[in-house]
Amino acid sequence: MRKATLSVLLTAGALVATATPAHAADPSFAPYVSTAIDNTAGPGPAPRGTATADFDSDGIPDIVTITDFTYGDILLATGDGDGTFTPAGEIPGTVQVQGLDAGDVNGDGKADVVAMTVTEVRIRLGNGAGGFSNGPTYPLTLGGQVEPRLVDLDGDRDLDIVAPTFTAIQTLRNNGSGTFTAGPTTQVPGAAAISAIDPAKLDADGKTDLFAVDGFSGTTFALRGTGNGGFTISGQLFASGLVPEDVTAIDLNGDGFDDAATVGSFSFTLVTALTDGSGAFTSPVGTPQFGGSGPTSATAADIDGDGREDLVVSSLFTPVPTVTVLAGNGTAAMRKVGDFRVGIAPQNPVVADYDGDGRLDIVTAGVGALSFLRNTTP
Repeated sequence: MRKATLSVLLTAGALVATATPAHAADPSFAPYVSTAIDNTAGPGPAPRGTATADFDSDGIPDIVTITDFTYGDILLATGDGDGTFTPAGEIPGTVQVQGLDAGDVNGDGKADVVAMTVTEVRIRLGNGAGGFSNGPTYPLTLGGQVEPRLVDLDGDRDLDIVAPTFTAIQTLRNNGSGTFTAGPTTQVPGAAAISAIDPAKLDADGKTDLFAVDGFSGTTFALRGTGNGGFTISGQLFASGLVPEDVTAIDLNGDGFDDAATVGSFSFTLVTALTDGSGAFTSPVGTPQFGGSGPTSATAADIDGDGREDLVVSSLFTPVPTVTVLAGNGTAAMRKVGDFRVGIAPQNPVVADYDGDGRLDIVTAGVGALSFLRNTTP
C-alpha cells in the first residue's frame, strides 16, 4: 500500500496509470518543468507536506502543498494536463499546518483535505470545483513529526484518521459524514519520538496495518490492525538508520504483503526489510549512502510499469537538488537508477499521471515552485 495510492484514493481511475506489460527498461524522465508558486520557503520538513487528488473534477490531478515552511496556509495548484499547474489560491483556515492528507471524508465523491497543526486536525471539505469550506476541528497530539493519514481503519469504507504521537498511534474514526469520534490510542513500547507512519498490508486478514518509525531510537515498528482503530505490535527493526524521518510501505518481493523502506536523514541511508506475511521482519538490507544532505521523504509506486514497486526519495537540502529513484528487483536490495534534477529544497514526492500519457510522473514542491518530472520510460 503506497503513499501515492492513499492520496489519490478518491480519483484512482483518473490519476493512476493503466497497467502495462512488464519490461526491463530503467525508469527515465525528461528534464523537469517548473511552475512558480507563492511559497517562498517551501512546505517544510514534515514527511508529508504535499498531496495530490482531483480537486476540481476535471480528471486531471491537482496539488495541495503547505506554504512558507508551515507558517502559511495550504496552497491549491490545479493541474493543466501537461505537467504545469495553475496556482488557485490558499485554502482559508490552514495557517501553521505541518502535515496533510487528501481524500473523500464525507462520501460526496469530492476530494477533501485533512490538515494538522501541532495541536489539532482541521477538516476542509472540497466542493469539487476547487473550493473548500470549513469542516470540524479535533484535538490531536504532536508526535516527533506531524503526519495525519487517511485510511479505512474499521472496514466500514469511510476514511478514518491515524496520526503519530511521540510514543503512540492515535486515531479518529469517521462517523460516515465527515465528522469523527476519538478512536483507540495504541502505545508503542520503546518509542520516544515517532517521526513517520505509513499504512500497510502485513497479513491476509483484510484489516489496515501500519508501519511506524521512531526517530529517537531508529526503530521501525510493524503494527497489525485490530479492525477497530487499534494496533498490535508484530515486529521491530532496529537497524533503521540514524534519525529516520520517513517510512514507506512497499511490496519488494511481490508476495502481496508490504515490506518497509526507511530513510535516515543523519546517516544518509535507505534501509529496506522484508516482512513474512505475519507482520514480522526478516533481515534488513542497507543501500549505499546518499550524497549531500540526508534523505527526508520517500514514496513507492510502479514507475517503470514492470509490475514491481519502485521508490522515489527526496532530500530537503542538497547542493544540487534531486530526487533519487530506486528500482524494485524482487528482493530487499533495491537498485539505484539515478538522481534526477528538480527545483530547490524538494519535499515529499507525489506520484500520478499528470500529463495523461498513461505513465506515472513525479512532482515535488520546493522553494517557490513545483517541479514536474515527466516519465519517459519506454
